[in-house]
Amino acid sequence: MLSPYRVLDLTDERGVLAGQMLADLGADVIQIEPPDGSSGRGVAPFFAERPDESIYWAAYTRGKRGITCDLETERGRELLLRLLETADFLIESADVGRMTELQLDFETLRERFPQLIYTSISAFGQTGPKARYVGSDLAIWAAGTPLLMTGDDDRAPVRVSQPQAWGHAAGDAAGGSMLALHARHQSGRGQHVDVSAQVSAAQATLGQVLAHQLGAVEPERYGGGIKIRGQAIRGTADVADGYIVLLMGPGPAVGHFANHAVQWLVDIGAVEPALLEENFVTYADRVASGQADAALFPRLQETMREQVATRTKQEMLEISIAYDLLLVPVLTIADLSVSPQLEQRGFWRELEHADGRQVTYPGPPLNIVVDGEPFGYSHRPPPALGQHNAEIYGELGLTDAEIAQLRSEGVI
Repeated sequence: MLSPYRVLDLTDERGVLAGQMLADLGADVIQIEPPDGSSGRGVAPFFAERPDESIYWAAYTRGKRGITCDLETERGRELLLRLLETADFLIESADVGRMTELQLDFETLRERFPQLIYTSISAFGQTGPKARYVGSDLAIWAAGTPLLMTGDDDRAPVRVSQPQAWGHAAGDAAGGSMLALHARHQSGRGQHVDVSAQVSAAQATLGQVLAHQLGAVEPERYGGGIKIRGQAIRGTADVADGYIVLLMGPGPAVGHFANHAVQWLVDIGAVEPALLEENFVTYADRVASGQADAALFPRLQETMREQVATRTKQEMLEISIAYDLLLVPVLTIADLSVSPQLEQRGFWRELEHADGRQVTYPGPPLNIVVDGEPFGYSHRPPPALGQHNAEIYGELGLTDAEIAQLRSEGVI
């Protein structure tokens, strides 16, 4: 789909996913790193057999070609300008103001390359009083409000465990770049796509970002074990080999699922059969009017907790299907690796690294079929540092001797 287009990817760990998304759509994405490597190569975790190789960097540079170029030098900037003559996109995640210092900012480049789509990924955007603030993953989550919704109601928020704020920003950068490409088809001109990770984080809260405007004092919190929130009992619960997410609450919307749970508890002898006469669709209203025992549901909650704790996630999934419960296992990465569902859909892909290792990678998030054939996934393994220098600089007309000279001078 994007095979006619070339992307120059200058991002580090703060935006490297964006280029990969375009690579999976067929674009020729060139990852450009300093001669000593991107800071993204130092992001954990690392391969057990190759402790010097970042799994993070490998995961997000799959599908790209890779070169080195020192943009701090005049010769390096000249090389980038020559590459831009054949490029449609430039994606960067430098500290705000740094590209201007290098005279590689959008305003400078658009005079020479008016069709260039220039995408910037930063913590707070290119303008505003926070534009030059440093933005860690934790700071972005806090500034974007998702942090307010993490953890239990009775304590301070907890950080999002796996850093992913920059991933949201990178995804928005890829989408914004595609919108700019669509606009270029109409106008013939490129645009500056300015992505703020703070805004991306706020958008990731789904409807909760509207809570204040709609009159809520504070967005709803998520986390913890099974607990009472309003009329519902929901959350995560311990099972013998991990956790499940369970919703078992009274009321007209979900009370019939609670009735199903009682049926299961009766069938296994955990509660008395007389409870089958209780209708939890109307239970909350009857508690409010004094016609039902308010302590009944907490007792059922504790009984459910005890029964769940002795069973595995798979057992609870089978029970959920048989009894129509609102329940789902919390899978680990190890669980995902042996998931029959993902196996059937061909999600996992084996790629051979430059050193001959076979590494299993996640497949495409979307199954795209074109003319009956799967599409939307690049099988190119992640590039080693400077792996494609000779190939790509050769495309510019540089000889082997000239490339060797650039290498000896530290330009590439």
